[in-house]
Amino acid sequence: MMQLLLAVGVPEACMVGTFHSHGWIALAITVVGLMGAIYSLAMGFRWLREESDSKRQKRELPDRRTAKGWLLGLWVLLPPAWLYVESIFLYRHYGKAECFDQFRYAQELVSKGWIVLVAVLGFLYFGREILRKE
Repeated sequence: MMQLLLAVGVPEACMVGTFHSHGWIALAITVVGLMGAIYSLAMGFRWLREESDSKRQKRELPDRRTAKGWLLGLWVLLPPAWLYVESIFLYRHYGKAECFDQFRYAQELVSKGWIVLVAVLGFLYFGREILRKE
Protein backbone atom coordinates (compact mmCIF):
# COMPACT_ATOMS: atom_id res chain seq x y z
CA MET A 1 0.00 0.00 0.00
CA MET A 2 2.78 2.46 0.96
CA GLN A 3 4.70 1.66 -2.25
CA LEU A 4 1.54 2.41 -4.20
CA LEU A 5 1.11 5.77 -2.47
CA LEU A 6 4.73 6.71 -3.06
CA ALA A 7 4.67 5.62 -6.69
CA VAL A 8 1.66 7.67 -7.80
CA GLY A 9 2.77 9.93 -10.64
CA VAL A 10 6.43 8.94 -10.37
CA PRO A 11 7.94 7.17 -13.40
CA GLU A 12 9.16 3.64 -12.68
CA ALA A 13 12.74 4.58 -13.57
CA CYS A 14 12.73 7.21 -10.82
CA MET A 15 11.70 4.77 -8.08
CA VAL A 16 15.03 2.95 -8.37
CA GLY A 17 17.14 5.95 -7.41
CA THR A 18 18.05 9.27 -8.91
CA PHE A 19 21.77 8.68 -9.34
CA HIS A 20 22.76 5.58 -11.30
CA SER A 21 25.75 4.56 -9.19
CA HIS A 22 26.21 7.45 -6.79
CA GLY A 23 22.95 7.41 -4.81
CA TRP A 24 24.98 6.80 -1.67
CA ILE A 25 26.31 10.38 -1.86
CA ALA A 26 22.84 11.87 -1.51
CA LEU A 27 21.96 9.36 1.20
CA ALA A 28 25.13 10.14 3.17
CA ILE A 29 24.53 13.90 2.90
CA THR A 30 20.92 13.40 4.01
CA VAL A 31 21.96 11.37 7.06
CA VAL A 32 24.67 13.89 7.99
CA GLY A 33 22.18 16.74 7.54
CA LEU A 34 19.56 15.10 9.75
CA MET A 35 22.13 14.36 12.43
CA GLY A 36 23.35 17.96 12.22
CA ALA A 37 19.80 19.29 12.54
CA ILE A 38 19.13 17.12 15.59
CA TYR A 39 22.44 18.19 17.14
CA SER A 40 21.77 21.89 16.47
CA LEU A 41 18.28 21.72 17.94
CA ALA A 42 19.53 19.77 20.96
CA MET A 43 22.26 22.34 21.57
CA GLY A 44 19.69 25.14 21.33
CA PHE A 45 17.51 23.52 23.98
CA ARG A 46 20.57 22.77 26.11
CA TRP A 47 21.62 26.43 25.98
CA LEU A 48 18.09 27.52 26.92
CA ARG A 49 18.16 25.19 29.93
CA GLU A 50 21.62 26.49 30.82
CA GLU A 51 20.25 30.06 30.74
CA SER A 52 17.34 29.28 33.01
CA ASP A 53 19.55 27.30 35.41
CA SER A 54 22.03 30.17 35.67
CA LYS A 55 19.25 32.67 36.38
CA ARG A 56 17.71 30.39 38.99
CA GLN A 57 21.06 29.78 40.71
CA LYS A 58 22.12 33.42 40.25
CA ARG A 59 25.41 32.62 38.56
CA GLU A 60 27.02 34.09 35.49
CA LEU A 61 25.93 32.71 32.15
CA PRO A 62 28.72 31.60 29.79
CA ASP A 63 28.78 33.53 26.51
CA ARG A 64 27.53 31.16 23.81
CA ARG A 65 26.97 33.74 21.06
CA THR A 66 30.03 32.64 19.08
CA ALA A 67 29.00 28.98 19.09
CA LYS A 68 25.41 29.90 18.23
CA GLY A 69 26.59 32.17 15.43
CA TRP A 70 28.83 29.49 13.95
CA LEU A 71 26.13 26.82 14.07
CA LEU A 72 23.53 29.12 12.55
CA GLY A 73 26.04 30.33 9.96
CA LEU A 74 26.77 26.76 8.91
CA TRP A 75 23.05 26.14 8.47
CA VAL A 76 22.64 29.34 6.46
CA LEU A 77 25.52 28.50 4.08
CA LEU A 78 25.96 24.72 3.75
CA PRO A 79 22.49 23.45 2.71
CA PRO A 80 22.08 25.91 -0.18
CA ALA A 81 25.64 25.14 -1.26
CA TRP A 82 24.82 21.41 -1.26
CA LEU A 83 21.59 21.98 -3.22
CA TYR A 84 23.57 23.98 -5.77
CA VAL A 85 26.31 21.35 -6.10
CA GLU A 86 23.75 18.56 -6.30
CA SER A 87 21.73 20.34 -8.98
CA ILE A 88 24.52 21.78 -11.11
CA PHE A 89 27.24 19.15 -10.86
CA LEU A 90 25.91 15.81 -9.58
CA TYR A 91 22.53 15.66 -11.28
CA ARG A 92 23.81 16.83 -14.64
CA HIS A 93 26.51 14.17 -14.60
CA TYR A 94 24.78 11.23 -12.91
CA GLY A 95 21.05 12.01 -12.89
CA LYS A 96 18.35 10.48 -15.03
CA ALA A 97 16.86 12.99 -17.48
CA GLU A 98 13.34 11.57 -17.14
CA CYS A 99 13.44 12.15 -13.37
CA PHE A 100 14.43 15.82 -13.42
CA ASP A 101 10.96 17.10 -12.41
CA GLN A 102 10.86 14.78 -9.40
CA PHE A 103 14.40 15.81 -8.50
CA ARG A 104 13.51 19.52 -8.61
CA TYR A 105 10.38 18.87 -6.54
CA ALA A 106 12.44 17.04 -3.91
CA GLN A 107 14.91 19.94 -3.84
CA GLU A 108 12.02 22.37 -3.40
CA LEU A 109 10.72 20.37 -0.42
CA VAL A 110 14.20 20.19 1.12
CA SER A 111 14.74 23.93 0.68
CA LYS A 112 11.45 24.70 2.43
CA GLY A 113 12.43 22.43 5.33
CA TRP A 114 15.81 24.15 5.45
CA ILE A 115 14.18 27.60 5.66
CA VAL A 116 12.00 26.43 8.55
CA LEU A 117 15.01 24.94 10.35
CA VAL A 118 17.04 28.15 9.96
CA ALA A 119 14.11 30.21 11.27
CA VAL A 120 13.62 27.91 14.27
CA LEU A 121 17.34 27.84 15.05
CA GLY A 122 17.60 31.61 14.67
CA PHE A 123 14.77 32.16 17.12
CA LEU A 124 15.99 29.42 19.47
CA TYR A 125 19.54 30.78 19.53
CA PHE A 126 18.89 34.53 19.36
CA GLY A 127 15.23 34.92 20.31
CA ARG A 128 15.95 36.96 23.44
CA GLU A 129 18.19 39.32 21.50
CA ILE A 130 15.62 39.62 18.72
CA LEU A 131 12.83 40.38 21.21
CA ARG A 132 15.23 42.44 23.37
CA LYS A 133 14.50 40.43 26.52
CA GLU A 134 18.00 39.92 27.85
